[in-house]
Amino acid sequence: MSFSFYIIKASGEKELFDINKFKRSLKRCGAPTKLIMKIARKIEQLPDIRTTRQIYAFALTELEKANPVLAALYNLKQALLRLGPSGFPFEQFVAKIFNAQGYMIKLNQIVPGYCVDHELDLTAIKGKKHIMVECKFHNRQGLKSDVKIPLYIKARFDDIEKAWHLDPKHGHEFHKALITTNTKFTIQARDYAKCVGIQLLDWSYPRKANLPLLIQKYSLYPVTTLTTLSHKEQKLLIKKGIVLCQDISENEWALKEVGLTARQRQHVIRNAKELCKFTYA
Repeated sequence: MSFSFYIIKASGEKELFDINKFKRSLKRCGAPTKLIMKIARKIEQLPDIRTTRQIYAFALTELEKANPVLAALYNLKQALLRLGPSGFPFEQFVAKIFNAQGYMIKLNQIVPGYCVDHELDLTAIKGKKHIMVECKFHNRQGLKSDVKIPLYIKARFDDIEKAWHLDPKHGHEFHKALITTNTKFTIQARDYAKCVGIQLLDWSYPRKANLPLLIQKYSLYPVTTLTTLSHKEQKLLIKKGIVLCQDISENEWALKEVGLTARQRQHVIRNAKELCKFTYA
């Protein structure tokens, strides 16, 4: 098969379509080899004007036909984008990631600095370890958090740290600053953060402990992953505080309140449970 054609990325850049990269993305969501090859062959028949969005939508439809759980896993990157439009659901989601790692979480805390007070998205505490966490949410693929973000967070961290050294009794000392985004940081942002000791967490960084790997490790799939729910139903669940698939089975009342029938509720609960069982080999 020949796959020598260019595609347009979400950022507007053109790149040569990499069929092996595409196959790996299908393999990561657990698709069997036979299905992967079938979808790859069909890609050749797509219209001449190709974008990553078109290819994603086509693959998602094919996976949905085969198994809704495979579609949900493939849908993960888009699912994080749909946690908006405000950044608060993403903050709740990040809090769940830290909870799963044994941290006690406080949302939207006001912490005194030397010059001014600061509102922090999250504070994560485990024993004597205290982390200041800032969440940067984007609702469109292709948008990246640039170096201005860690520059800004470094200034805030230094102001808070200075206040603590002058008056250690006023609260916990923060030992680390961490910034996370649902998309990616620019190379310059990564370089600066590494230089000044700020930890970053995004879709592909760090390589062995990035967002998708943590989501898979702790089965923290957002409800926006489920293709068996409409976007409207997903948003209504988030408004009711149901952010994760693992929370669905214990909160069937929420599914009922968003208008799902008993049969639909059982279908969604079953898919959510199957999804949460999935781990990568």
